[in-house]
Amino acid sequence: MNNNHVWNHLVSVAESEITFTLNDVKRMIDFNPTEQIFYMQSLFLPLAYNWMMDLGSFYKYSLLPKSYFEAHSIQYGWKALKTNYNLSMKNYKEGIRFLEICDIATKRDLKTKEANEALGILLELGQSWIADFEKTKINNAPNSDIKSVHENSSSKKLTLTDDLTNNGQAVEPMIEPKYVEPIEPKSEELVSQNNNLEQESASNMNQELVQDSEKLGEMNVREQINPFVDFMHQYDLTTADYSKIFDEHTKKIEYSIDTNINQKIIDELSNSPRSIIITGNAGDGKTRICRNVYDQLVDEPFEGWPESGIEEITYKDYKIRIIKDLSELRDEVIVSELKKMQETLHDAHHKLYFLIAANEGKLTHTLIKYPELKDLKNHVVPQFMSPNKEIKETEQVKVYNLLYASSSVYAEKIIEEWNKEVNWDICGTCSSRNKCIIYDNHNALNNSVTPKRMMRMYKSLDMNGKHMTMRELLIHLAYTQTGGMTCRNIHEASNSEAINELAKKSYYENFFGKNLRPEIFEEINGIQEFKSLDPGYISDSLIDDYILNGDLSNQDKTKESHSNLFKEGIDVENGAYYEEVKMYRSNINGDNVNGVELMNKWFPRLRRKYYFEYKDNKKVEQLIPYRHRHEFIGILHKGKIEHSTKIKLVDGLNTFFAKRMVYSPSNQLYVASDSLLVHQIIGIDQIDFVIQEKNEDIDQASTLLYLKIKDVELEINLVTFEYLMRLSNGGMLNVLREHVEILLNSFRNRLIPMKKQNEDILQILKFDYSQGAFVLETIEIKSSDDIENDEIDLDDDY
Repeated sequence: MNNNHVWNHLVSVAESEITFTLNDVKRMIDFNPTEQIFYMQSLFLPLAYNWMMDLGSFYKYSLLPKSYFEAHSIQYGWKALKTNYNLSMKNYKEGIRFLEICDIATKRDLKTKEANEALGILLELGQSWIADFEKTKINNAPNSDIKSVHENSSSKKLTLTDDLTNNGQAVEPMIEPKYVEPIEPKSEELVSQNNNLEQESASNMNQELVQDSEKLGEMNVREQINPFVDFMHQYDLTTADYSKIFDEHTKKIEYSIDTNINQKIIDELSNSPRSIIITGNAGDGKTRICRNVYDQLVDEPFEGWPESGIEEITYKDYKIRIIKDLSELRDEVIVSELKKMQETLHDAHHKLYFLIAANEGKLTHTLIKYPELKDLKNHVVPQFMSPNKEIKETEQVKVYNLLYASSSVYAEKIIEEWNKEVNWDICGTCSSRNKCIIYDNHNALNNSVTPKRMMRMYKSLDMNGKHMTMRELLIHLAYTQTGGMTCRNIHEASNSEAINELAKKSYYENFFGKNLRPEIFEEINGIQEFKSLDPGYISDSLIDDYILNGDLSNQDKTKESHSNLFKEGIDVENGAYYEEVKMYRSNINGDNVNGVELMNKWFPRLRRKYYFEYKDNKKVEQLIPYRHRHEFIGILHKGKIEHSTKIKLVDGLNTFFAKRMVYSPSNQLYVASDSLLVHQIIGIDQIDFVIQEKNEDIDQASTLLYLKIKDVELEINLVTFEYLMRLSNGGMLNVLREHVEILLNSFRNRLIPMKKQNEDILQILKFDYSQGAFVLETIEIKSSDDIENDEIDLDDDY
């Protein structure tokens, strides 16, 4: 069969937007063999998938999902072709060698000889597949003892010279008949020798098949491994090597999370270019954005960062100079590069733009230290004061600060991307799926309720000004889904005790770092913050009663929801909780069944499960230490604050300023000192309540409320909102006080000088027994002359 015919058939099956002829590929291999192997791989994957479909149809076998035949999992799909679909050993080994070459290409540049070898293998495999399945569709499966349709005892392709029939109808032969040279009669001795050789060949092949099957038997567990679980496992901090979570050590990106700020930077550099500086913490994704810009704007595959850390690319008619981490460069190199950037500010016709990933402190220090960088400093430093806003200084150089990207926005993207069914199709046919807590966690995170509850946790961080880097989010969410386990750990759990241990790795336990050594996540501040929000240690009488006795309710809906949550499932040890509650109620073992032990074992876990999975949004908030979080989130989401909430915030401020319960009949703000002297009285209509707008371009959610009085501004985050709302409802001053005291005292001190005091009037707060609170009282202050005149007036006789 003509190689061009084979190649054209492979290209048509692949349905790729970009196609090359066989001659083109042969020619380009001489110039860039590595790039061509990736193109050949794009043809190999649909070849393997279609081969499986044809073999499955031929043998009437069930088909594998397409996820087996993607770049990250093809090794499992190719093994399945041999073990499950009778692919010939010859073709199997050819495919293994092809995949080996593809793997080599991800680690180093290929040699021309290796790329040509891969091309030859691809054509051989294509010819084998086309010869067997291009021209026929067989409806009846062969008998079980028929050999693979791809091989005979001499390892040559099977030639069918007789037409197969189906229900009396002639069917085209699977392989076109070929002309066979006449064979001269052979002597009995020669025939015997040939027979012996054939038997020996068949015996060797059978032995080879047995040995290979034994190897595959040892790898039986790996054949059920989800490649995506392996991918998540690379973020496990408990392993010895997790270097792949650092972009500097990654040449090939298997899975990526698309962010708006990443796309915005790519769009700017490709359409309306200006120099860009990306700042943020280590792990925020600065280097990854630089890498993504390279991948989007350069045709050649990324081969790794040069030793200098600087890559200059050409796009359209201009150049982009990418510095992946300014902080890694020597000081003299940093100054030299920044001078080059500064020069572009004075050249209106320049064709050079910069993309620099930098630590804000290092960059600021350099700009201030070296006077010759004054012009660049005047463009950059003001942007640190007005982060991510378009101001005059951003016309030529734009600073994007990733510290202001919201953790909840990134977390939502990660959860959505990671839990797409395409990443978990392989689990649907896994024999261990019914005991797999990893798959169970995926199903929970793929429903409509749990991800939203998880987002509230991340949003709590955002609303308190806490920031988790992209790397920290990936580490945390990978542990949340896997509990630090792999598919192999699931398969090895064979007895009931081991399976029950898997329940402790449910996502709602992993999220708060339960059953994990505390030092593992001790440097990730966000995770430490989550522990303070843990619903497991907050008791609410109604919720606890539901957990313990919900199955006894006379309301069918309550009984059904309780059963759905707690009766069955890997995470509740497949009904063990129900059984232990029944034993407790019946007191079957007398004093041996201890209610305290039942509570300690189950209630923290089930409260967490209740929080993440119970459908009533308001009820679950009772398990969160912030009593007013639901209201604060609602204000930010709707972009509107109710008048009643404004009054409560003013009442809370009055109570904090006076350190007493204050009653203001007209809802005025009394700017009072601890001594109850009122310096300012501000009407509620003079106070502006401004809700921070979200900025989707830079992945920034709305997280703050501002209280503005003329030029004085109070930034109200979640904890400040909670504190003021509690005070307005009679809460204690000392609860949460350490988090807000400096902020609120500073706000009061800035309000006091706003208005000049009237020396003739003294306003104080005085306790009113009828109101049970302190109220405003105005005292008129008279001078000594006024007092003397009053006394004279009293003595006069009119």
